[in-house]
Amino acid sequence: MDGVIRNDDVSPDLVLLAVERAVPIRRFFAWPGKRNYEGVWWSSTVRAHVPFESLLERQYLMWADFEPDIVAVAAQPLALLWPRGTAGHKNHVPDFFVRLSNGDGRLVDVRHPDRVDDAAAQFDLTRRVCAEVGWQYAVFTGLDPVAEQNVRWLAGYRQDRCAPTDGAFGAITSCFSPPLPLGLGAHRVARSTGLSKDLVLANVLHLLWRRQLSANLSAVLTLDTEVSA
Repeated sequence: MDGVIRNDDVSPDLVLLAVERAVPIRRFFAWPGKRNYEGVWWSSTVRAHVPFESLLERQYLMWADFEPDIVAVAAQPLALLWPRGTAGHKNHVPDFFVRLSNGDGRLVDVRHPDRVDDAAAQFDLTRRVCAEVGWQYAVFTGLDPVAEQNVRWLAGYRQDRCAPTDGAFGAITSCFSPPLPLGLGAHRVARSTGLSKDLVLANVLHLLWRRQLSANLSAVLTLDTEVSA
């Protein structure tokens, strides 16, 4: 925490720690021929890059960035160490810790669906630790393909440069109340404000990312998708 490694026993006192401020407890290594892909995700939530070690972890970071209930995220912020002889034990570094808007903490492990059973004992031990501390625990196995496609499209507009001006924001929210198809609404706002349609479309997609506009993301997002303010 804050550049200092702590060693703590598992107890409810840990729930008070700001784990979301921790840096990764281990280094992220890369080498030629490494099978998994690693990098950093720029999080619009924490306004910083967050490292990942696989494309599935990147997908989780994208989703966490989109989730309004998640207000902070840290990658590999801690290690769990069990006494020798603990059944099913392996020292374990959970993939992420997130802080929720209600103040709760959540540890997250990311695994491909076909690898979940192999790690079931480890996940169970981690879940017990979280229950003892007072954290939530989740195993992320990937998004539905349609949801992943939609959120990935919106994520391309998460940067501040895509945010509308105050005047454009008012025009957009007025236009999409009642709901209109995405493309038609963007065209009308562009015509009424004199802004380019491409800029207005970027503004609308940014507001969808920020959840200030809404659309049905269980279906493929297109210019015909109804958007509402």
